[in-house]
Amino acid sequence: MLAKERITKIVEKWYLLEPLYFAVWTLHQVEPATHIKTIKVQNGHIEYNPVFLDALSTKDLESVLSFEAMRIILKHPYSRKKELAEIAYIASNITVQEYIQTTGLGFLSAREFFNSDVYDRKHFELYYDKIIELAQNTGQGEDKNENHSHLNLDKSEESSEDRNEESSEDRNEKSSEDRNGNSSNQESNNNSSLENYSNEKCSGYENACDWGRSEYQEQMINDKIKEVEIANTWGSITANIQEKILATLKPKINYKTILKSFRASILSNSRRLTRMKPSRRYGFLYMGSRRDFTTKLLFAVDVSGSVSHAALKNAFSILNRFFKYGIEEISVICFDSEIKGKLLTLKKAKKEINILGRGGTNFGAVIDFIDKDRTFDGVLIFTDGYAPCPLPPKNKKTKILWLFDTESNYKSCKSGLSKIGKVAFVKEN
Repeated sequence: MLAKERITKIVEKWYLLEPLYFAVWTLHQVEPATHIKTIKVQNGHIEYNPVFLDALSTKDLESVLSFEAMRIILKHPYSRKKELAEIAYIASNITVQEYIQTTGLGFLSAREFFNSDVYDRKHFELYYDKIIELAQNTGQGEDKNENHSHLNLDKSEESSEDRNEESSEDRNEKSSEDRNGNSSNQESNNNSSLENYSNEKCSGYENACDWGRSEYQEQMINDKIKEVEIANTWGSITANIQEKILATLKPKINYKTILKSFRASILSNSRRLTRMKPSRRYGFLYMGSRRDFTTKLLFAVDVSGSVSHAALKNAFSILNRFFKYGIEEISVICFDSEIKGKLLTLKKAKKEINILGRGGTNFGAVIDFIDKDRTFDGVLIFTDGYAPCPLPPKNKKTKILWLFDTESNYKSCKSGLSKIGKVAFVKEN
């Protein structure tokens, strides 16, 4: 059976058993490409080498296709372009492995790669940054172990031509073994193909070099995720993974604009150069810079009955996203007519936060809170805005930002609340 027919057979089975895999896969044009070694996703295309797929057993082929489908769901090929493609490929592989825990493909989990459970079930960007740190330490003779002692930031050490020559020789040897008709050699060929797939030195650069931001593709994938959520047709995707996938449906919001609205009380003067971010003027040719936030921020969430469950999901998605922008600690309170529960202090993204309340709304509860506790530089109040405008706080140090759940609520309620702080809204996806 031809590789294309084998792919079609598996994808047709997904239609009933794995609707989300089927949905995101069919957003792409699937086509053979003999110039690549394995399989890659880019710019709305899925390219595969027929020789690579033909060498795989049916079980391994389905595992490979499922792995790439999850990579699409997580939108790694459509995230901000990374400078180092091989390391982006490793980071993506670790992330996907954390989600679906395949066996037999040769991918390492985060615990296996980092020799620590600290990085279990984290995200693609964190793994990318951490691997670069390990690569730099390896270059200095530190932190060497069998899982990442090969890492090196010097891409000139092994040119793409060298990699292509080596892989060509390997393919010639495999072809010779196939002609011998030895079944053990066929099994070895299968293992060798999978090794090429999981080895970033062999396939990492060509598989990830064309990854880059595509808002169109992101939106198409997000639409499919929403359809699956509404129909509750997740297939074999477990509940905890569903939550992580839904968390990628981050609301459209300019976090830098929000933080800058707090002015100097939020933004620190700590500016440093970093390889993790391109220069605005020269791209990845020169190092960019980043600012570290040295703030004490309070995030107050309106949990009254008028705020929808979808809006509350957005609120905590926004809260988790702040940790990606340099905020090291956020305090959280929930309120309706009064403060509900205890003050939470978070130092990392949290999957679940218990919500109490769902009564009426009284913004005065938050104003009273910051009048009593004046240690906060800023308070971000997430709300639908439907409540009487409170009296201004006596505390002039803590800056206030009202963040409305929708643009329509922003237009309806901003006039009164804008007199007591900045106002902004979450754009709908």
